[in-house]
Amino acid sequence: MNAPSQKQDGMGSLLYPDGTARFRVWAPSASGIDVVLWNAVGASKSYPLANEIGTPNWSADGIPAIVNTCYQYVITTAPGQDNDASKPHWRTDARALQVENSTEAGRGYVIDPTLFTTNRTTFTTPPFEDFVIYQLHVGSFTGRNDNLNRTVPTSTFVELKNRLPYIRSLGFNAIELLPISNFQADVAGGAGEGYGPSDLFASENLYATSPEKAVAELIELIDAAHSIGLAVILDLIFNHAALNNNRYWQYDGNCSGDNGHPGGIYHVHGHHTDWGEGFATWQREVRNFLLDNARLYLRDYRVDGLRFDAAQAIDPAAVSEILWSLRIEYPSKYLIAEYNPSDPGTTVASPQDAYGYLGFCATWNMDSPWRMYDILNGINVIDYLCKRIGDFSDSNPWHLVQYLTGSHDQIYLDDKNPNGLYIAQRFGGRLNGYARAKSRLAWALNATLAGTPMLFMGTEGHIDGYWNPWVEGQIDHRLDWLRIGDDLGAPMQRMVADVNNLRWNHAALRSPAGQITHTDDTNNVVAFKRWNNAGDVLLIVVHAGDGQWSDTSYEVGLDGDGGTWQEIFNSQAPVYGGVNAVGNPGYRLGANDGRLSVSLASWSVHIFVKL
Repeated sequence: MNAPSQKQDGMGSLLYPDGTARFRVWAPSASGIDVVLWNAVGASKSYPLANEIGTPNWSADGIPAIVNTCYQYVITTAPGQDNDASKPHWRTDARALQVENSTEAGRGYVIDPTLFTTNRTTFTTPPFEDFVIYQLHVGSFTGRNDNLNRTVPTSTFVELKNRLPYIRSLGFNAIELLPISNFQADVAGGAGEGYGPSDLFASENLYATSPEKAVAELIELIDAAHSIGLAVILDLIFNHAALNNNRYWQYDGNCSGDNGHPGGIYHVHGHHTDWGEGFATWQREVRNFLLDNARLYLRDYRVDGLRFDAAQAIDPAAVSEILWSLRIEYPSKYLIAEYNPSDPGTTVASPQDAYGYLGFCATWNMDSPWRMYDILNGINVIDYLCKRIGDFSDSNPWHLVQYLTGSHDQIYLDDKNPNGLYIAQRFGGRLNGYARAKSRLAWALNATLAGTPMLFMGTEGHIDGYWNPWVEGQIDHRLDWLRIGDDLGAPMQRMVADVNNLRWNHAALRSPAGQITHTDDTNNVVAFKRWNNAGDVLLIVVHAGDGQWSDTSYEVGLDGDGGTWQEIFNSQAPVYGGVNAVGNPGYRLGANDGRLSVSLASWSVHIFVKL
């Protein structure tokens, strides 16, 4: 038998410059393990791994290999309680950085480790207060009405890379990708949302032009984004594995589990969810597995942030350990949680301090889109507007990610989520002038709030209907490039770009300071100021109603402030698609007795700068 590797350089496979590789796998129920390697013509050769004495790991080094060598483990399970020793178990490496496909027979690849260090783009992650996020789904971002021809309706990292300048032109400085880890798109006929990972360390093979290129092409995408000033945030699924084709299920032949869920070493005594089996985070090896996965993306791929899905479905002690380890090791990285401890169906513990004990930099404000829809429907307008604007008590407003127009959760529609709609569709569709005005209002307000603004792909072009990455016959709800920039979409694109650039040009909008100065329950108007210590002062007036005031006939309270003000933005301006709207273009307006008389359009956001 080979001796185990003496090199403490991680788990999985690692190719060395001398043309050999080290393999290491966690398999506490094994009595023996071989690694089988295939050469370019399909011939295979087996090499035994050895147990690292006193540990549940098996390893060997000095095994001949080259870049893109395919491999699998053959695990012999020791006899014992809950162990299936009746046959050898062929397993893909749980930490393979790329796999052929999502099936059980899909092999891992030995990748070139120099990809992570050679000719990389230098980039500095933005300060947390400077993130303006564009959320997108790789597999459905391109491919509809953009003259791309492909055999499956799933776009790739390369095709997304070619569209990055479009996103940057809208004034965003960060992209947040829905999950890119391998999630069975290849065996399901096309890209799903990505929230059912069969592999955590390997990216979706359909997102690559060919599976063995996935690591290189993801790195190229990240570097291309960085080269034009776009930070990259990835979405990680640590709360469960896939319902089907779960790579970790009974991994080493052990079948331990609870309540009819005999998942074995990666899942035993984990938290069962409707989405798939939770991980056994009470085990040190499983916590390290998840922590190393996050490190892979931050350290090696060099992404700028991570979003952790449904963090309430993970043991908070494990979350705290993982997050605080990452915060210490990568203090400049933006670590975001979807955290909903009030959901009784998924929560595993009592609510915790998301920023203190759990260690997140930010959380999604999951209430924000629903209350925005209520506001636009005339429900509790002033109360909900004031709550959306907030009291400016948090000196770190980037603690909240705000997405008033909706994230994928509000826009994705299928049998399990029958209420998914783009914001324009919720108010009559893109042909409806009110729907377009309300969509403009929502994003303009979002861009002026304290906190981190986020927009889901397509919203910037008044895309209506709903989003779904599946294509079935003539039913196609991927991003539609024919409509996104048409006569209705282009004005919204311009407004998104202009108000985003206002956020860049006025540091007051990225500061923690602000104050509500005016509320009008009768007419559904709220105004608030934003300022910074350098003297940048803005007044934002939000009108969520049908009324309209011309000839500077509406008085806005300034809470005693005076001076001269000039309108620099109006979401109802004709250039953005506003019709028969009023405004104050270029006017210098003087305050009188702490009030400012303005013209005010219906369903609008007006922004004034103090001169």
